[in-house]
Amino acid sequence: MRCFISISIPDGIKKGMTAIQERLKKAGADVSWTRPEGMHLTLKFLGEVEEERLKEIGTALGLSIIGIKPFSLDISGIGTFPDIRRPRVIWIGLKEDGNNMIELQRNVENELERLGFTEEKRGFTPHITLGRIRSPKNIERLLNLVDEEKAIDLDGFEVTNIHLMQSELRPAGAIYTELISVELMES
Repeated sequence: MRCFISISIPDGIKKGMTAIQERLKKAGADVSWTRPEGMHLTLKFLGEVEEERLKEIGTALGLSIIGIKPFSLDISGIGTFPDIRRPRVIWIGLKEDGNNMIELQRNVENELERLGFTEEKRGFTPHITLGRIRSPKNIERLLNLVDEEKAIDLDGFEVTNIHLMQSELRPAGAIYTELISVELMES
């Protein structure tokens, strides 16, 4: 099964992101938009995982949260990957005052590397994918609308859990199922 580790996004934030998508859709660009139920912050993509390994992955997630208390994330703008000249992904950025998210992601990476999962070589850029650009159709119009959304006004949210998710690819889009949830502890 295809799996990843993520932080879930509250419904109120998803609603605000959906409103941004609706404004961006006015460009008429060729974009595959992320459905609200698919919006999340990926900490680590695992790829194909055998069902027998789920327990050890759950244990690794438990180890990765040691010393990490619940923390707040703020929305920090909108952008594109890999860059504005060759956009393939439109995203909403996330930031925090401390470094809990970065430490958590690093811990997840390290614990899963011990289990044989490949380390991600690219740096971690906390984001939520709004959509994937499929072709250059109306791209300039889309980028102008992205630029108009720079001053995003969405509330932040509290991170209290991380999740092992299964991703089933379907013609209508990916279906995500939570397999394991690990709660961040106050002490």
